Amino acid sequence: MSLIRLSRAEFLDGYWNYRRGQHVAMIEPTGGGKTRLKYQLLRQAMADDPGIGVKVTIPKRRDAESASWNRALGLAETPVWPPAPRPPWQRKPPGHAIWPKHLTARPGQDPMLILAADREHVGRQMKAAAMDSLQTGNVIHDCDDLYTQAVILGMNELFSEILRDGRSAKCGLWGADQKPSGTREGSVTSFFYNSPSWLFLGNDQDERNRDRFGEIGGVDRRYVSEVVKNLQVHEINGNAISDKLVISKASHGPEGPAMCILGP
Repeated sequence: MSLIRLSRAEFLDGYWNYRRGQHVAMIEPTGGGKTRLKYQLLRQAMADDPGIGVKVTIPKRRDAESASWNRALGLAETPVWPPAPRPPWQRKPPGHAIWPKHLTARPGQDPMLILAADREHVGRQMKAAAMDSLQTGNVIHDCDDLYTQAVILGMNELFSEILRDGRSAKCGLWGADQKPSGTREGSVTSFFYNSPSWLFLGNDQDERNRDRFGEIGGVDRRYVSEVVKNLQVHEINGNAISDKLVISKASHGPEGPAMCILGP
């Protein structure tokens, strides 16, 4: 089987046909370009379907790349959910980025107590936003750092609910994870690996991860393992950006899900 290789522009313009309620999974080791890809996919989905709601939920501390993309897409940043009411003369934004302000330990304070309080504070906002997405529907609910939200902040049960029932409400869960397995602290719900209509897999040299990719994508695991192992990695602005293996279970033919190689 040979795979067509598409540039990022070719894929976004001609092959990326996101539909409301579809779940999206991006899985690759850290630093491979997941954030950039996520926002590019979001931008195109918003252009193709202007009425769809968007929530980008960010549990990490501030970073320049996410802030820049939020501005470019017109997403209104809010530290809490629901956001503060907007004056009636202000235009309604196309979506929101829920980005809580983190607590900081002062001299003399127990850092572990502050860490626990910070997780509780951040988790409260993430959970409120996710529940609202599930209840209102017609939204892309994007989870920046899915593992942190699912395991560290205790949102696995809520994500399982969205992944099982969100499609009927047209609530699509998008998530990025570094590997298709857990740690001693816990694992992301298995529904995340089995429910997505779209999978984006980056270069991974861990054979155990690559074997799991085949099970997830519904494609011959040896074939997927070999493709992922040999995906090119490009140096772009000082970052190592991997090509992606795209598996679209939403587009299924006699040979299985549609697949391609996505360039940087």
